[in-house]
Amino acid sequence: MGGEKSLEAWGFVRKVLDDLTEQISQDARDERELLEGLRVLNRVSALCTELSVDTDPDHPHFVDMSTPFRFVGGPNPHGAYPLAMISADRAYRVTGNRGTSTYLGLQVLAGTGMNPRRMSNYLSDRDLVLDANGRFDLVFATARPTDADLTGAQWVPIPDDATSIVVRDYIADPATEIPAQLDISLIGSAPPPAPLTDEQLAGQLTAMGWTIVKLATLHRTVRPDLLDAPNVLITSGAENLGGENTTPDNLYMLGMFSLEPHQTLQLEFLPPETRYWSVTLESIWHECLEPLNRTSSVTNKGVAPDADGYVRLSIGAEDDGSGYWLDTGGRNRGFVVIRWLDNPNAPDVTVRVQEKEVQR
Repeated sequence: MGGEKSLEAWGFVRKVLDDLTEQISQDARDERELLEGLRVLNRVSALCTELSVDTDPDHPHFVDMSTPFRFVGGPNPHGAYPLAMISADRAYRVTGNRGTSTYLGLQVLAGTGMNPRRMSNYLSDRDLVLDANGRFDLVFATARPTDADLTGAQWVPIPDDATSIVVRDYIADPATEIPAQLDISLIGSAPPPAPLTDEQLAGQLTAMGWTIVKLATLHRTVRPDLLDAPNVLITSGAENLGGENTTPDNLYMLGMFSLEPHQTLQLEFLPPETRYWSVTLESIWHECLEPLNRTSSVTNKGVAPDADGYVRLSIGAEDDGSGYWLDTGGRNRGFVVIRWLDNPNAPDVTVRVQEKEVQR
């Protein structure tokens, strides 16, 4: 009957899911963390199915990695992360309208098989050539396209192992800003669909399994030292978080909050000169905390500095009135992630645990 390679690859995916289930059970400290960890594993699996199995290099499309319910992998919830899988032996055209969002960046990821993923190309919104209507036209190909294909377009030369185009579209003020609009298409005629092969599906399933591992183990692989140093923020450039996970124009501060119900974590800083920054709370599994329904994240347009120019934030289960409240939803621990765009000098951020008086 055949299909041996795909059956073996599917066995690998099943083992990945079993192993990660056990890991979540070990790393969770209470029932809530366990349940949320299992839910993250399911959401990651759904995303990886879209990115690995539901793809066709001859009919490319953008998948939004975040949805109203899915904010896995430590994303910035104030914006969108469209991703399109590509094949380097083809050429693609990406067209769109810049919109008025605060920041737009396009990143090409490369690396196949067991080779580590890396960022091979990066274009910020300041690199885009726009027409009078704010539209752009990009061609992604390993070799320079013909003049006919390149007319009016920017050529982005990609390596022979390019695998995807990732877009970051940050919104600072959702009431006034218009998101970017993008479309991707194959340059040239696509061949008729061919029957699915054993080797093709096996490759997709294997890629799916490894991507699930990557996204479900971030708490162990991205600055795991934070777990042992709660309520402290460290500064980290993009290169220290994995070039495939970030872009070079973002500077980060990260830390883990660990709080009792009567405690809050106070942040105080003088914002640097930058067009965008945000502060986001994440679970221990690097999932944003219901950002569409809870005040668990804020941008520079969402909070006003005090009269002295300082921004003051209060992180906890309840609003203690001492600053802009970021709601943990009653979680005892999780991550705090600050993004500073355009790589400013990292500001001094005062971090302290505030005890609430207990009524006797």
